[in-house]
Amino acid sequence: MPWLVCRQHRLTFILLLAAATVATAGLAWLAQDASSAVAAVEKPNPSLAETTALDSVYQRLELVGLALASLPLVMGVFVGAPLFAGDLETGTAKFIGVQSRSRWNWVATKLVMAALFVTVVALSTGLAMEALWTPLVNHAAMNADFTTAGGFDTTGPVAVALSLLGLLIGAASGLLLRRTLPAMVTTFIALLAVKAAWESVRMMFAPTATKTTGNGRFGGDDFPKIPNSALAIDQSYVTGDGSLVGWGSCVDAKNQLACLRGKGVVGWSVEYLPYAHMNAMQWAATGALAILIAVAVGVGAYAARRALR
Repeated sequence: MPWLVCRQHRLTFILLLAAATVATAGLAWLAQDASSAVAAVEKPNPSLAETTALDSVYQRLELVGLALASLPLVMGVFVGAPLFAGDLETGTAKFIGVQSRSRWNWVATKLVMAALFVTVVALSTGLAMEALWTPLVNHAAMNADFTTAGGFDTTGPVAVALSLLGLLIGAASGLLLRRTLPAMVTTFIALLAVKAAWESVRMMFAPTATKTTGNGRFGGDDFPKIPNSALAIDQSYVTGDGSLVGWGSCVDAKNQLACLRGKGVVGWSVEYLPYAHMNAMQWAATGALAILIAVAVGVGAYAARRALR
């Protein structure tokens, strides 16, 4: 059965491996270029050309991240949706019932083989993407926001989980609709909805840290210093009893300093996310994605039972 599945989908699998090889090699080259650009700027008295080169690397990083963030969409629409819909649409799936192997064996083998190739693609590009992001985040996280789709969704276990989720949603759509084009369109719409929802909940998994100042000092120069590799999530004033006051308080007051002192403000408070917390954030998010993957598997099993009965 694995040989049969590989032979039937050999073009798709070969294209996946070829794309993964090219993308990984390109990302590895960009990672080396990024490391060199950062090293040049961190030397004493960097030249204008070196600074400009690093700025270009940051701009390129954003574009590459956005492109690679579409990987789950590609896996769902072009790999998952046609996986079963093509056989059901042409009627070749009917021959499964008269073979020595069961229909469930056919479904499981197809999914496992496709998932294996998808995992290889997501894992290889994810590791290369992490190598590209790391030196740039460590130099200045404010220019390389690793909590966006371009950084968070394209690296680590999240990249694999999202790609598998895209594959399973596409496969379930194909089994439910039994026609390739409608399944591809449905998968595209469903994954856009998943992407929008994921954007709104991603930061729920962020294990942030807080740094404060005190002693009645809350001028601009007294703002807490956070590592270059950390992202500032929120900033507030802190009062003597530890409560927070919005940073926009007293902006319209005639005497802002007196107004803040009247509120009991004694310093600053900044909530930030260190890049070192990225690993924990991704594994927590992967746990949530595992629930969606389980749901997609359940829907696919129900659809397979209906389509192959």
